[in-house]
Amino acid sequence: MLKQQPWSLTVNAIRASARTVAAMVAVTVPALAPLPVAAQIHTRVTVGDHALDAVTAGHGGPAIVFETGLADSLDVWLPMWHTMAQFTAVIAYSRAGFGRSESGRSDHSVASAVTDLHELLRHIGVSGPYILVARSYGSLIARLYVSQYPDEVVGIVLVDGTHEQQVQRFGTLDASYPRKFQAYFDSVLARMPDGPSAAETRETVRIQAAGRLSGLKPLPDIPMAVLTSMQSSESAPYVNGTARGHEVWRGLHDEWFRRSHNAIHIATDRSGHAIQDDEPALVEMAIHFVLDRARARP
Repeated sequence: MLKQQPWSLTVNAIRASARTVAAMVAVTVPALAPLPVAAQIHTRVTVGDHALDAVTAGHGGPAIVFETGLADSLDVWLPMWHTMAQFTAVIAYSRAGFGRSESGRSDHSVASAVTDLHELLRHIGVSGPYILVARSYGSLIARLYVSQYPDEVVGIVLVDGTHEQQVQRFGTLDASYPRKFQAYFDSVLARMPDGPSAAETRETVRIQAAGRLSGLKPLPDIPMAVLTSMQSSESAPYVNGTARGHEVWRGLHDEWFRRSHNAIHIATDRSGHAIQDDEPALVEMAIHFVLDRARARP
């Protein structure tokens, strides 16, 4: 159900359940006829000592930039990229070392990813400002990008985003969780070959163990959509997978949502972590919510 103020262009803070959102999609999608989408063409953009693979399409603004999850390539966003290219300019890219992107000397840290993204946007030929759409680990990159380049971002969509304090917060439910988290990823990393995937995994473990990300500031008051998976199981091996853990997860995401006076927080128990695959209509609706309100701002 809807809580707080009603759904409107001047919305202050909206929460919507998955069941309610499904009925809203038609309301939030612009009435303008979709534009034809050009064929998918990969572009190599040099940033520092390596080239990143990117695809662009669409026209208009603000342009949407899709940020992938941990060790993902741009392929994970291609269905949504095609959909949103009917309404505005869109960019999807693979970080250094993933997909068709070169690794170079990147250390595959969040800070390096932000630097690479900034250089890519400077040279790719799609003017800002931008709306960042990020999932999972990519939410750390998107939030740090906004912290460093606030004038370039006019909206943000966070899809089941990683929070730097999640391990510590889950530890309030089960004091052994931080130790179990570290042990699990130590075992994962011991089996992984050196390379970009292992480097990004070490980076997310480092950030979550520390509970902080250097340079990260609270999100600004810009149009925002936050999506949270509440799919839980009482037989989950760790507390983060239980219903209690997911209430903590929703609370972490709620902290982002409350930074904006023009935001929506969608919680769904019909999707796992990959909401863009399980319920793409929710993600599309969330992007339209932010796009419409970013366009309406003076």
